[in-house]
Amino acid sequence: MPRRLLTHGLAALLLSGCVYPMSMVEQGTNGGSLYFPGAIAGARVFIDGTDMGDATAYDGRRAVLGVTAGPHRVALRQGGNTLYDRQVYVGADARVAIEVP
Repeated sequence: MPRRLLTHGLAALLLSGCVYPMSMVEQGTNGGSLYFPGAIAGARVFIDGTDMGDATAYDGRRAVLGVTAGPHRVALRQGGNTLYDRQVYVGADARVAIEVP
């Protein structure tokens, strides 16, 4: 009996050291920003399908549009016309200019 108890105790001790490795990736809380130099009057900014307002308000001098870091679908629309529609990656603390030709 004592030998069996010792064997089980040793097995439990050895197995307690077997754990999966843990890792964590932290992006941080810093977002980035977009701005639209030279945007045409009346153009609206859509980020991931949400209307964020007049593009001329975010010219990069007076104001920028803050977004979370990561990929975003950025569109500029004027009336029924789409002027710009692309997937854009915004890095942490990055300022990204969206220029429409």
